[in-house]
This record gives sequence, C-alpha cells and structure tokens, in this order.
Amino acid sequence: MSSSQPRAALAKGLIFVGAATMIGNGAAYLLSMVSARILTPADFGALGALLSLLVIISTVGIATQAFAARRVAEAGADRAAVEGESIRLATFVGVLVMALGVIVAWPAGIIFDIPVLAVATGIASIGFVIIGSAAMGIAQGREEHLRLSWSFIANGVGRAAGGVVGVVVLQSVTGVGIGILIGCAVGAFIAYRLSCPGAWAQAVASGVTKELAQVVYALMVLFTLTNVDILLARLFLTEDQSGEYAVGVLLAKIAFFLPNAIIIVLFPKMTGGRSNRTVYLATGLTAIVGLVITGFSFLLGDLVIRILGGAQYTELGSEAWLFALEGSAFALVQVLLYARLATRDQRAVLAVWAALGVLIAIVALWRHDSVAEIVTSVVFVSLGLTVVGLIMDRRHSPGVPIPVESAE
Repeated sequence: MSSSQPRAALAKGLIFVGAATMIGNGAAYLLSMVSARILTPADFGALGALLSLLVIISTVGIATQAFAARRVAEAGADRAAVEGESIRLATFVGVLVMALGVIVAWPAGIIFDIPVLAVATGIASIGFVIIGSAAMGIAQGREEHLRLSWSFIANGVGRAAGGVVGVVVLQSVTGVGIGILIGCAVGAFIAYRLSCPGAWAQAVASGVTKELAQVVYALMVLFTLTNVDILLARLFLTEDQSGEYAVGVLLAKIAFFLPNAIIIVLFPKMTGGRSNRTVYLATGLTAIVGLVITGFSFLLGDLVIRILGGAQYTELGSEAWLFALEGSAFALVQVLLYARLATRDQRAVLAVWAALGVLIAIVALWRHDSVAEIVTSVVFVSLGLTVVGLIMDRRHSPGVPIPVESAE
C-alpha cells in the first residue's frame, strides 16, 4: 500500500466524521433554539439545567464508545466476541441508567425545579444513547468511518428531532423529555443495525466491566466540570436569569465544539506523548478559533444572542463574549487533558476534581449574584486548568483513541 492511500483514507474519514459531527451538533443546537422561542425564560432555564444533567450522565455513552473502539481495534481474531461483549455490557449499563433515572427523578426535579417526568424521561433517553454509542464505538474500532458517520447522525438527529416535536406539540419541558426519549430509542436502533447487526454475547469476560468503569470515571469528572455552571446558575440566579444563562451556554457550547476538527486530525499524533509540538500546535489552533469566535461575539453580541435565543434575550448581548470565552477555554482544556483523563492519568483526574471544587466554592460562597459573576468565575477556573494542562502535557503518558462527543 502506497503512503498516499492511508492519507486518502484518513482524509475521507475526517470528511465523513466531520460532516456527521456538524449535522449532529447542529441538530442539538436547533433543539435548544426552537425551545428558547417556545418556552418561557423560566421554563427554558429548567430545560437548560435538564440538558446539562443529561450531558454529564451521557459521559457514560462517550466512555462506552471509547471503550468499545479501543477493544475492537485491538481484538484481532476475537473481534466478533468483543463486539458482542460491548453491546451486551452497554445494554446492561443502559438499563441500569434507566432504573437510576426513575429513582433520582423526584429529588433532582425538586432541587433544580425541573418537572419530575422530564427528568425521568430525559435520563431514560441516556440508556439508549449508551447502546447507540457502543455501536458507534464498534464502527470506529473497525475504522468504518462511513458507518460511524451515519450512526452518529442517526443518534444526534433522532434525539433532536424527537425533542423538537415534543416541545412543539406539548409546549413544555416534559414534552422535550418525552421527545428525546423516543428519538434516542430510534437512533440507537438505527446505529445498531448500521454498525453491528446481530452483535451479542452470552457473557462478559472478567475485568471488562471494571475497565469500562475506569474510563467512565475519568471522563465523568471532565464533563461535570464543563457543565456544572448552568446547574449552579439554576440554584443561585432567578428563574429568568437562569433562562438567560441557558441561552449564553448555547454560545459556549458552539465555541467548545467548533474546534473539534483540530482534535480529530491531530489527536493520533498526540497519543503516547510522542510529540509535544503536536500538542502545542493543537493548543495554538484551538486558541485561534477561540479568539475569533470570542472577538466576533464581542463585536456582534446582540446579533449572536438574537439568533440563538430570540429577541427576548438581547440584554445578554453585552455578555455574549464571556460565554464564547468560556467555551473556548474549555476547548483548550479538552485538548490538553482529554487524552490524559482517558488513559487513567490520576494526576489529571485530580487536577480536574480540584478545578471543579474551586469553581463550586467560588460560585456558592462568593460570585453568584448575576450572570456575569458566574460566567467570569468559570472562565477564570478553566483558564487556570489550561495552564495546569500545559504543564502536565510536557510529561509522557500512553494514549487511547477518543470519540467525537455530541453537543447538548
């Protein structure tokens, strides 16, 4: 095989997966934009809190995809058995998450002032996300980029379409929860049929469940940090202010996911710590993207907020650049720490735990009287963690392939 053939295959894969990412994430943003125009600010704040809870829980799905991709890529002649184990384990975990959703729905609904049925159905939808993620991980491990891309689209668009129909028909947060539950079930079924039809195992080998749990733990910490601010906003701000914060978070998520292509292209060269220059290049490019979107939001904040949330949120325009900076800072954290976390680098996990504790303490004890106070606190902590990540990344550690995560 000539050297040009692997490059061509890589380029095609990046095009397929990159397009799928744009479509899936775009559908997720569309759900939030439609909901912002239908729900009241108070209800949209509740939806924002619900979606952030779901992002944190859906880390189990992201970890399942990474776990399945790595095991399938390394399986060799045992690939069929490994694929079956991945689907069986994902199904078990998915059912467990659904059951836990029923248990925590009432207390979570009371704490964050979210309809209990919306919480229950929303968490139940993550059970199907986990199964669909396992199917995508199998396609990723096989390097079947076209199947991976279509599966990603099925999961993302199915979820968003269900949520849009739910909010349009029922005009409520509960409608969104019911809609995304149905959409995620459909998406998981399509992903399974596309990527690994018939895959199943009668049992799971010893140690496999523990391996998945370690990956889940590592990534859960990171995604809790990147989504805890909207939950804090729901607790400390008024209902209308939390609705404004939820709109601002839409911009933060765009800034966070926009540079994903950089990670996709350069991550293989980062694995194993083989090239610090690659990490610095990815960091620099991500920073440039962040500066562009932050500068654009600073100059045209009113327009950006009007597009994302509608005319009722235009007062947030002067603070739009802060949310863009927040998302950009977390994008830098992702570049520098994502591989470290996934490879069970306990120092990285501890660093993110520390940042999470500092952020909660700052907001809970001091800066929680306005939208600007909370978002600037998040920016401060995320930039500090970026510096820690730069220092830690100078050391070598083994890598593991990471999937593209979906926006919320």
